[in-house]
Amino acid sequence: MNEIFNTLKLEKHPDKTFIGKIDKGFDFLGYHFSPAGLTVATGTLMKFVARAIRLYEQERGKPEGSPQLGLYVRRWVRWVEGGLMTKE
Repeated sequence: MNEIFNTLKLEKHPDKTFIGKIDKGFDFLGYHFSPAGLTVATGTLMKFVARAIRLYEQERGKPEGSPQLGLYVRRWVRWVEGGLMTKE
């Protein structure tokens, strides 16, 4: 990778880039890539839960519930499913 980066005159960000063996897996664009397969990254899941809790708390007690929370969950699930789709 370093040779390719040098050829393309690209630099790695020192705080965000680690080049290692794929066997350990890596996170990219919210997903975790590993030899076992593709999953949602742990950090992505934690951020989803934190935001869902905030939306719930903001609209708790409303008679119609939380339309913002429902919309957020539906969109997030659609994003997850879109990224994890496999060709059969």
